[in-house]
Amino acid sequence: MDTVVTQSESRFFRLVWRFNALAIAGAAIVCILLGLYAAATIFKEETRSRRVTNVVNVGEKDNVSEEFALGSATIIAGTPYVRVPLYRAQSYSALYYSKRSEQNAVNFLFLNISTNESRWLFERTGQLMIDSQVLYSKLRISPDEPRTGVGVVHVVVERDSNGDSRLTDKDAVSLAASAVDGANYRKLIEGIERLYSVQQIADDKVLVLYQKNQKTVSELYNVPSMERLSQASIPKIDLN
Repeated sequence: MDTVVTQSESRFFRLVWRFNALAIAGAAIVCILLGLYAAATIFKEETRSRRVTNVVNVGEKDNVSEEFALGSATIIAGTPYVRVPLYRAQSYSALYYSKRSEQNAVNFLFLNISTNESRWLFERTGQLMIDSQVLYSKLRISPDEPRTGVGVVHVVVERDSNGDSRLTDKDAVSLAASAVDGANYRKLIEGIERLYSVQQIADDKVLVLYQKNQKTVSELYNVPSMERLSQASIPKIDLN
C-alpha cells in the first residue's frame, strides 16, 4: 500500500515539475518576444524619417539637399497686392534616420495683380520668417466689414544667435516693417530674446511686448508709419 502511494506521489510531483518547467519556458519565450518587439519598436521610432517646421540648417552639412517652392497667394485687402511665401525645404541623413524640415518661409513675393509687377521682400534666402501680419487702416468691427491694408510687420530670424547651426524660433529675432508692396523694409527692434505679442490694438496703434537683455518691454507704434510712440519697461513681480 505504501509503495503504491509513494509511486502516485512521485508521478504527481513529476507532472507538477514538468508543468512548472513548461510554464517557465513559456514565460521566458513570451518575455523574449516582448523584448524583441519593444526593441524593434524603439529602433523603428529612432530611425523613422522625421519632419519639422521652422528649422533651417545653416551649418556645414555635405548631405543636405534643398528645395525651394512658392506657397499660396494671400490677398492684402483693399489693395492690388498679394503676398506669396517662398518656402525652403531641407532633407538630410543623420546616423540612424533621415530628417526633413519643410514649410520654412524664408522670403515673400509681393505681386501687383493690376500690373503683374512683383518684388521680393529680401534679395536672398538666408533668413527665416517666423511671422508676418498685415496692418490695416482700421480695426474690423464685423467680419464682413471692408478694410484696407496699410503695412506689414515681420518677425525674422537673421542669424544663428545660439550657435546650434540652425535658424529657429529659439534664436534672437528682429521685428521689421514694410509697405504693402514689400518696399521700404526697415528694422524696428533687433536682438529680441523672446517676443510675446505683436498686435494692432487700435486703428492707429500696434502694441509690441518682448524680452531683451533680461528685461520685459512694451512699445507702441503708430499705424501706418510704424514710428515708435512710446517705450516702457514692465515692472517685475515677486514670483514666490
